[in-house]
Amino acid sequence: MRNYLLRALNFLDGIADRVVCILGAIALSQFPQFVAQYMQRLGGHLDEAKHTLEQYKAEAEILDMTLQEYVREHLEAGSDVFRATGEIIQNLIERVQYLEQSLLALQDASIYNRWFIFIREADWHIAANTWDNFVPGVPTTFEGLLYALVGLLLGWGVYTLLKLAITTPINAIRARKAENTPSSE
Repeated sequence: MRNYLLRALNFLDGIADRVVCILGAIALSQFPQFVAQYMQRLGGHLDEAKHTLEQYKAEAEILDMTLQEYVREHLEAGSDVFRATGEIIQNLIERVQYLEQSLLALQDASIYNRWFIFIREADWHIAANTWDNFVPGVPTTFEGLLYALVGLLLGWGVYTLLKLAITTPINAIRARKAENTPSSE
């Protein structure tokens, strides 16, 4: 009976091992797809921010001013309303610079450090919205294959560590019991 139970457990262990590895590969292979969708959203935010900034530049030109003069005029105005508008425009300028830098960094990143650049440069609000609308895809690029392989290895490593964490104490208890059990000679 014990022999059948051990065979069944070994069979289930083999299946669980493969399932976890496959799930790891599938999950990590989605990273390039997610980053591509994130970059599209990031680019959309950048385009919209630039469009709005261009409207302020056009207004400044009508008044024969540079954008910085236009902002300074608002910030130094005696009205709280104009100062608030100046702060909004200044924040918009900074936002455009940030979005441009972030998008350029991701575009220039190699497949080996893209994950790090993403973590360092991500606008987490845009990332959360990307996740909310994320559409998984089948990875057909070398990058997708590379991430799938890493996911497979991570899945296998996590499964192995969990298995060791469970079986090591059990094996230690069995060994102690075997030492304490008198042998029948």
